Amino acid sequence: MHRDLMEIARVLLRVLIGGEVSPAELAHMSFMAASELRAALAEAYAGLLEFAQHRDLRSRDAAADRTMRAQLEMCLERIVDACDRVLPGPKPTLH
Repeated sequence: MHRDLMEIARVLLRVLIGGEVSPAELAHMSFMAASELRAALAEAYAGLLEFAQHRDLRSRDAAADRTMRAQLEMCLERIVDACDRVLPGPKPTLH
């Protein structure tokens, strides 16, 4: 679960600092997690997939790009919150 969490978090962070992700890269991701964390990871994955599929739209519409990145930032915040409640011990660093 930790590996899956870190993989999604790395892609989210890359996108949030202005990077891109391809649908092909996302197709290779899989994850298993418990309850709330699973839901947060699934939401982030769906958001990343939508982000990747709408690259043409985002390249023409800066507002749409900002909106999608803001939604992904909220996904990352939900993952962090879920980790705080689900994972025991020291929390993973996302940077």
